[in-house]
Parts: sequence; structure tokens; C-alpha cells
Amino acid sequence: MLLNKNETVSNELLTPEGLCSLIQREYHPSISESCRKIEGFLLSNQYGKDISIPLSELIHLIFMKLNDEIKHFFLKESGIIFPSIKKHEKGKSGKDVANPEHHTHQLPPAALESIHQRQQVITNLLQKLRHLLQDYNIQPGWHKEWKECVNEMFQLECKVYHWIHIEGSLLYPKIASKVKH
Repeated sequence: MLLNKNETVSNELLTPEGLCSLIQREYHPSISESCRKIEGFLLSNQYGKDISIPLSELIHLIFMKLNDEIKHFFLKESGIIFPSIKKHEKGKSGKDVANPEHHTHQLPPAALESIHQRQQVITNLLQKLRHLLQDYNIQPGWHKEWKECVNEMFQLECKVYHWIHIEGSLLYPKIASKVKH
């Protein structure tokens, strides 16, 4: 992903519109692909050989809830949030910058709070998975496929935290500062 490759980041990329494009291009597909891989493995029921049935069922249940939350959030970002941000950014003119009331129509504080709450739900589910999988400590006796699945869950967690970090540290603070001015 771009911000992990020590590449120079242009000022254009750091605009709200550029960050939306980066997230949709780099993070959404990568996270979705990890979810597909994990879901495929969990649906194959091969992991029951390496962990207890109650634990495997709980991991499956929590992961499916996580997968559902991520899918719905990505749909909301792609279909509502990011188009709103991009439309606002493209619609700016000299008059708009001088009119602070125009900025309040981008994303209201309640929408930003809702986004933060959904991301917190995703984070909580990741923490539950981490706990159930004992911090992703792979056991030598596990089958290769289960080891790969647990590793993919760890990779998913890293990707999700990077995505949330970019939004929480770069994208939404820029939008929130524009709303306040």
C-alpha cells in the first residue's frame, strides 16, 4: 500500500479527495481480498482439526460479523461518504472558500461520529479475534492451511488498522477542520 512503501506522497494525495481515492484503490480491495480468503477457509471447515469445535464456531461467528461490518462500511464509504467528499472538493470555488456555511454541508459532525463508531465496532471485533487466537500465535502442530488462515487474519488486522489510521489521522481531521472554520 502506498503509504507503507516509503514513496513520496504528493500534496494532491493528501487532499480529502486524494485520500478517498487512495483508500478505495489500495485499502478496500486488499482488505476485501483478505476477507474472501479467510471466509473461504472458514467455510471449508478444515480448521476443526486444529482447534476445538466450540472455539472454531466462535471464531467463525465473530469473523463473519467482522466481514459483514467491513463490507457494509466499504459500501457506505464508496456509495455515500467518499462521493460526498469528492463532490464537495470539486465544487469548491473562490466563493465557496469565503463562505464558511458551505463547508457544513460536506459531512456533519454526527456523520463523523457515526463513522468513528462503526470503525470502533470493527476494531472491537478484531480484538476479540486476536484474543480467541491467542495473539495469532501459530502452533507447530497446526495444519499448514490453518496456519495460513491465522496469518491472513493477522494481515487483515494490520490492513484494517492502517486503513482506520489513514482515515482517522489524515482524512477526517481535514474534513472536521473545514467544518469548524
